[in-house]
Amino acid sequence: MMVDEMDLLRDVRDAESVRPRAFEDARTALRAAMAAAEAPESAPVRRARWSRRRTVGLSAAALVAASAAAALVVTSASTPGAPPATTTSGGANPILTELVSEITPLRAAEPGDATLAVRNQSPTSDAIAGNGIDLYTDDGTYYWANDKSALRRAIKRNAGDESFKRRIAVALFAVKGDLGTARARMAVANLAPGTNPDPERALREKLKSIAKERGEKYVPPKPRTPEEKKQITDNHIWSNSIDALVAAPKNPQVRAGVLRIMATMPNVKVSKTTTAGRATITLTDSWPANGNFAETLVVDARTGQPVALTAVAPDTPSRTIYYHTSRVTFADVKAGKF
Repeated sequence: MMVDEMDLLRDVRDAESVRPRAFEDARTALRAAMAAAEAPESAPVRRARWSRRRTVGLSAAALVAASAAAALVVTSASTPGAPPATTTSGGANPILTELVSEITPLRAAEPGDATLAVRNQSPTSDAIAGNGIDLYTDDGTYYWANDKSALRRAIKRNAGDESFKRRIAVALFAVKGDLGTARARMAVANLAPGTNPDPERALREKLKSIAKERGEKYVPPKPRTPEEKKQITDNHIWSNSIDALVAAPKNPQVRAGVLRIMATMPNVKVSKTTTAGRATITLTDSWPANGNFAETLVVDARTGQPVALTAVAPDTPSRTIYYHTSRVTFADVKAGKF
């Protein structure tokens, strides 16, 4: 019998409890079950994509958490009782194009040289919860920890991850560069230069291992259709673009570049919405040929800064992750003054 990602989830529901970052880690694991497990990089994973990703591996605990990863329900449409304004294709999306034009001009930089981010399930409170606390320096280095004290220790150990720099560089190129080139670069921005993975082979090896552990006969997966391959590339562009946005939420040029890329992605649906009383814009991308997955990103309608994010997967409960960001100085965080 063919092993699929939902089989994996059902088999590990009773596994051990997961570490604090498991919600977002697990989204990667669930997607990876559909594609391939590549060699891990040193830092823990933050977001999800099919195959081309940084990963901590397909652990049972991560897959358990994936079964609880969820769908974002936008709080309301822009006009109660009326459908939101939506555009899906036919050139650059006008809603995003207008927002890009408003945030692209250079403005005075906010004080500080780093951005502190808390991800939780509250649209209004920035209390540190199960997803811990993130620190993104302006040079692209990323630190994560369970709490403020642990974050200081991570900084002192120089335990930063620099892989977001590639995503940010592509977003900056996209502000004025050719968008076809920008999309192509963003599709592989999570990969180290010179990396040439074979995701199909990795998938086969993973499924062989699982079948062997179960004592079942290995059944090779069917070759991917052109549409499946297209949607997987689309997912990589989408996921890496959001990584850049989340890693540099206070940089208007990064926001403009990311939104300019997304404005020309034909499957991205864009709506004017309201979230917790604030005007927002909601972007949804979906990959129906690959398990009927979708992701929804909510950004501030005035600044383009990320507000919330979710993954939509079959047979999973709803859960929203909200972003709360603030400008800080790296030296102050290192000294515990935050």
